[in-house]
Amino acid sequence: MEEELLLLRLVKNNGRIENLSKQGFEYSQIAKMISKFIENDYIAITPNSIELTSKGEEKLILLNTKLKRNKIDKFISPQKEYLLSEKKSIYDIYLPDKI
Repeated sequence: MEEELLLLRLVKNNGRIENLSKQGFEYSQIAKMISKFIENDYIAITPNSIELTSKGEEKLILLNTKLKRNKIDKFISPQKEYLLSEKKSIYDIYLPDKI
């Protein structure tokens, strides 16, 4: 459900699918989601772009409601690749593997 929301947002805002690949999705999985969204009439392909349909807008609102996203959370998703698996103390110093 979270990945569907992210893909709909990416289409709406003309974003990059690279964000989904960073979260561990294969390009084939992303292509299947896009195909499913085209079949369900959530997105439409035009000669110059991929656009969100009115049905896609409704699905986006529904997913935001289901996931209890409100205010700024509707527009910004957490980048899961940067979330820590365990909670750290405020006195711990965290250094990421890559900078």
